[in-house]
Amino acid sequence: MGSLGVHSSAATARLAKRIPRGTWDTHMHVVDPNKYPLDKAATYQPSAHTLEQANAFLGELGIEKMVIVQPSVYANDNSCTLDGLRRLGLKKGRAVVQFDPATTSKAQLQEWHNLGARGVRLNLKSVGALPSEEELMATMRSYADAVRPFGWSLELYISLEEVGKLERIVPALDGAKIIIDHFGHPTNPSLQSAKTAREIPGFASLEKLLKEGSTWVKISASYRLSSDPGSSLTESLCREIVRTRPDRVVFATDWPHTRFDGLEVAEYLEKIFDWVEAEGVSLEQVLVKNAEELFDVKS
Repeated sequence: MGSLGVHSSAATARLAKRIPRGTWDTHMHVVDPNKYPLDKAATYQPSAHTLEQANAFLGELGIEKMVIVQPSVYANDNSCTLDGLRRLGLKKGRAVVQFDPATTSKAQLQEWHNLGARGVRLNLKSVGALPSEEELMATMRSYADAVRPFGWSLELYISLEEVGKLERIVPALDGAKIIIDHFGHPTNPSLQSAKTAREIPGFASLEKLLKEGSTWVKISASYRLSSDPGSSLTESLCREIVRTRPDRVVFATDWPHTRFDGLEVAEYLEKIFDWVEAEGVSLEQVLVKNAEELFDVKS
């Protein structure tokens, strides 16, 4: 299974047999630079990864439903993401957008909500942002206030080592739902030195937030944590997260695996499934039921 979903493998076939009906891939990016130019400040220049290619990729797995997440290369211009969402429709699509709460009207948010937007993304890691706790509090509060009338989530791409800042922030957001991308994606020093999840700074904070109930984690993009699909550290992260709150975990492929062109992702996904089931949790719980709750899907 390659980055455009045009390759096949024995692992892909095995994976497809395990995926429950109604599964949601909760993290995919659609990019079409020819039709929708990238932001001038984009930190990388991806090639086109269209909705047709996304559907072809998911088709190999038997998945029909996806959450399109606004990529950093488009900044606050959601045109490409929303175009994909319109074409998917509410039965098969949701989106997480990006915007400036100071300049985006409630009417605009309502329009996006009607299309299927159910979250806003704060992408700190991709742009190397390291705000202070006070700065992050102010930013998250402004977004939480903007999306609260719609019940949206605040989705953070933030290093696990920074999650400690959220311990005081999240309880102050009046129940706003928080999503942490990609296991919390620890920094390289932690990935190289830690043997278990509990040795990574910030994991104890993530565990506490999960137990409190308004924080969710995407178990996704494990290939970004290690080149080994069966990495013992990634296994520890996955199993500890699932064990802590199996009802606060969602699954994603992270297609199109940006900056990992040609990745055979099926073996990584297989391992994630193995680890979920090793904790006595069903794939239907994580891939279907949790996703439906988080993204406001009426089954």
